[in-house]
Amino acid sequence: MNTSDTIRSWLYCAAVLAAAALFFGPALAQTSGVPTGNIITGNATGSTSAVVGSLSGFVGKTTYICGFSISGTGSAAVSPVTVAGVIGSSMVFQNLSAGTGALSQAFYPCVPASAPNTAITVTTTADGTATAVNVNSWGFVQ
Repeated sequence: MNTSDTIRSWLYCAAVLAAAALFFGPALAQTSGVPTGNIITGNATGSTSAVVGSLSGFVGKTTYICGFSISGTGSAAVSPVTVAGVIGSSMVFQNLSAGTGALSQAFYPCVPASAPNTAITVTTTADGTATAVNVNSWGFVQ
């Protein structure tokens, strides 16, 4: 066996060991945006004033919102609806119709808060004629 063959053998062994380390090493934590932590909800009810559903922030953890649903009864619309505390900037949704209506929105992947220990809120606009407004939001903390 010459020097060239020896070097080639060592390189082959090194490549096999490196590949094995990738497959047999410890698994790294991943956040795919789908619920992998503690599931949380932020539900609220009200009538004539703005209604706020809140997904709480937790120390050292990130809150994610996976969706929300808003329903109300009254002669005015409770939109726009604002989702605040998320990465980037607030999200605003329109067209929750007057009278009996519902607005539902799911996020896939789920949207993270702007920073750890940050709450995410879902807020309706006040409707002076509303007899009931419900805000339901869901997500997880990781």
